[in-house]
Amino acid sequence: MAEPTPRPDRPGRRGPARPLLALAALLPLAAAVAAVSTVDPTEQAPVTRAVSTTQQGGESLACAGPLSLPEALLEGGGDDELSVTPPSTTVGLSTVSLEPDSSVLFGTVSASSTLQDDQGRMRTPSITASDAEGAVLSDASAAEDLGVSVQTLTELETAPSVRTETAEAGLPVADAVQSTSTTSGDYRSLVISRCGAAQTDATFLGVSTETGDSSVLVLRNPTTRPATASVQVWTADGPAAMEGRSQVVVAPGAEEKVLLESVAAGEAALGVDVSVLGAPLQMHVQTTERDGLTPGGAEIQQPLPAADEQQIMTGVETAGIAPVLTLANPSGADTRARVRVLGADGPLDAAEVPEVEVPAGAVVQVPLEDLPVGTWSVEVTAEEPVHAVTRSSQAGVDLAGDTVSSPVDFTFAVAAPAIGTSALLALPAQGAAGVLSLTATEDTAVTLVPLYADGTAGEPVEVEAAAGTAVGVTDEPLRRGAEKPSAVTVVPDVPGVLHASWTQRENDGTGGVLLSSLPVLPARLGANEVTVRLAD
Repeated sequence: MAEPTPRPDRPGRRGPARPLLALAALLPLAAAVAAVSTVDPTEQAPVTRAVSTTQQGGESLACAGPLSLPEALLEGGGDDELSVTPPSTTVGLSTVSLEPDSSVLFGTVSASSTLQDDQGRMRTPSITASDAEGAVLSDASAAEDLGVSVQTLTELETAPSVRTETAEAGLPVADAVQSTSTTSGDYRSLVISRCGAAQTDATFLGVSTETGDSSVLVLRNPTTRPATASVQVWTADGPAAMEGRSQVVVAPGAEEKVLLESVAAGEAALGVDVSVLGAPLQMHVQTTERDGLTPGGAEIQQPLPAADEQQIMTGVETAGIAPVLTLANPSGADTRARVRVLGADGPLDAAEVPEVEVPAGAVVQVPLEDLPVGTWSVEVTAEEPVHAVTRSSQAGVDLAGDTVSSPVDFTFAVAAPAIGTSALLALPAQGAAGVLSLTATEDTAVTLVPLYADGTAGEPVEVEAAAGTAVGVTDEPLRRGAEKPSAVTVVPDVPGVLHASWTQRENDGTGGVLLSSLPVLPARLGANEVTVRLAD
């Protein structure tokens, strides 16, 4: 750059004028400095150095694995014909993963150019299933042109885990469900459970430690860092005395179990609260029941949703055995709750419980007597946030012998969160055989899109859900000929008002019914971007 050329003084300009002009030029600067000096430094806003938006990676989901009983339960037994037999040692795994812009999440079935990469190939998520030691079981999945990937595995003798991500290594909309069926023997049961991510807080409710029953809290650490779990058990009389068992250290890669009957034996229903410091843990509670030599069923329970003033449990079944509602109050103050049972025609007035006292830190059971055979929803409205589950039971065919009666299987209908714009539900690997139960707090139409093992979709099914009713949709309208769906998307017209669950029903081979249920969880659309801000 050229240097500026000096300009000669104008004729008649006196020398002293330059200092005066310099002084005048400094006056605004001095005023600005004075203004700045009067600002309180504590009121200065932080300076943002950088803003960046990044995509979250894929999702890792861990499954509970087969039922694993304490050795004491497998020792001894009755005569040779009725000796103790362990439950099934295998599980099935069904995983469905969607690109977030797949049309089936919006209630339609259509391919889109936005699902194509630069070479015109369709973008679909990847799914990789691994065993408990991390060895890959399968990385193959079926996919077509809808941004849908489906993986179905059977006869796994492990606690599997799943890793899934979008074609661009982002966070997909995914669901993974484990299923295990024991059709006979001492632990005759059907158990379906959702595979989930590690957590730092968890609550479980409704499991039993009565004579013949066993409930176990399982804590697994999938990370390379240690974790400490603080465990508190709730009973009908309030918090149980943990007697040194409230702190459980879980080493990296290790598993620890807490036998709940050793903490509070003889309880018809327990609550369990877990808070974790350090690495997040994979947590579930397994419960098995026997009445003498008569099988009483089994379940695997995942962490419940957060306590709330309103809890809606769909898919509560009655077939001769009254359902039992269990409430837990995690707050420090007593509360009261109102209970309504909803059917196809609305609330069942005869089953309403206008007031239930739920003491602070306690578990309360409410039998729901005299309900007709059918599928119902249970609504709880409380003054303070509560946890809630409803137990459904069904008896099978009488067993031979004078010392046994009809075997029973049971399941827990847990509170189902409200569905926003859509939801995805993977169905058991052995194929859908059951009922999708819907309850809405406002009138809404609902679109169901069945998805199949080859990654294709069937015709959408339209359902009307009137406010305050229980609507049941069997697997029949979701089938494509004789083919059962592997998953279904649930898309309500009105976001935030619909609650749903799936109840799987299977024949035990002798005419008895096995059952297990899962809530439908809302899809996390738009959750794959994270904004990072660096500031002083």
